[in-house]
Amino acid sequence: MRIKDRLYRLPPCPPYDVEATESWLEDMAAQGWMLEKDNIFLGVAAFEKAEPAPVRYRLEASTRRVGDFDDNGGAPDPEAEEMNADFGWEYVARRGQFHIYRSPAGGGPELHTDPRVQALAIKSLERRQINSLLSLLLVLVINLFAVQLRGGSLLLSAAAAGLPITLLTAFLALWLIAAPVREAVHLGRLKKRLAAGVPLRHDGDWRRGRTAYYARLLIHLLLFLTWLLVLLHLWAGNLEGRGKEALADYTGTLPFADMRDFAEGDFRLTGSDMLNSSVTDKSNAFVRRYVDLEEHARILRPDGTALDGGLYVTYFEARWEWLARALAGEFLRVDRRKTGRGWRESLEYPDLGLDEATAYRNFVHFPCVVLRQGRVVLRAMFYQTGPGEDMPPEQWAGILADSIR
Repeated sequence: MRIKDRLYRLPPCPPYDVEATESWLEDMAAQGWMLEKDNIFLGVAAFEKAEPAPVRYRLEASTRRVGDFDDNGGAPDPEAEEMNADFGWEYVARRGQFHIYRSPAGGGPELHTDPRVQALAIKSLERRQINSLLSLLLVLVINLFAVQLRGGSLLLSAAAAGLPITLLTAFLALWLIAAPVREAVHLGRLKKRLAAGVPLRHDGDWRRGRTAYYARLLIHLLLFLTWLLVLLHLWAGNLEGRGKEALADYTGTLPFADMRDFAEGDFRLTGSDMLNSSVTDKSNAFVRRYVDLEEHARILRPDGTALDGGLYVTYFEARWEWLARALAGEFLRVDRRKTGRGWRESLEYPDLGLDEATAYRNFVHFPCVVLRQGRVVLRAMFYQTGPGEDMPPEQWAGILADSIR
């Protein structure tokens, strides 16, 4: 983009590609565009119009980690800047972890005359980059564990959310990791060349890798924007109750028993709005069917007694049995983590005839069961609000077990 006598350009190579960056800046100077002082911001370089001239640009690895928000904007130490100026090299700007100097062609000695000394600076930068990569991996691992320790579940969330957001999140994480890996590999190769006494080429072909570099930047941007849009779409859907409908309006057939099957009598929903009795019924690439039920009801029995309470069921029909086994274990892990020291399995039921069956009281002291039969796994919590719990857990758990057997 050009505005009067100023030109803005996205560099055609990554900041750590020393040879391509130097060659590109020298070509720009030969066309009459000089890099402005301290004017590389958010990856975009600003140039000012000047007389075309042969100018040498050299990149020098910073001896310490620098950034845009440093007190001096990431400029080199005043002593280093002054010493280089004495030899005819003007500090211009910083790009990444490199300081950019320039000098008229033939105006003074080379900024770096010994490749082995330059290799030491690159080695220090390489070590910092590897440490940054390890820190990034550590942050990702800590965040994954933090989600799990807070009682969340990546597996249950992925099974409910589906493949697109799961793949996008995983691919974006891998892409973020790949960038510092690529930089560390490039710096390692550059260090070996310099340590072997091979000087840098300042007239390399910066056009050769331009298309691939721009493509990586575009993919990175599109990945992030797509991930953000999908995440916002799911978040807005949760706020709006998208995919959830009032149980009173539900015309489908539940794949498991509900309170209607717990007792005979006059069934009445005590809350048919979205905030009370509701159901979500869908499928995705991980599960053939995912149903999330919240039912608050009252059943008036013929003998005048009533069954009052609420039933919460999360149901997965997984596409693979190994996934169903993993989901069943994850249900138990999440409730065990939330319950803490009070966790106690209390399965004293007769054999329910399922592949897996576990009963317990969760962190709010309501009876829960996790049942699995083949690729079907179900977690149910049933609380009763009448006088006492007149329906014992083994009875309603047995009804649920029969419904998925």
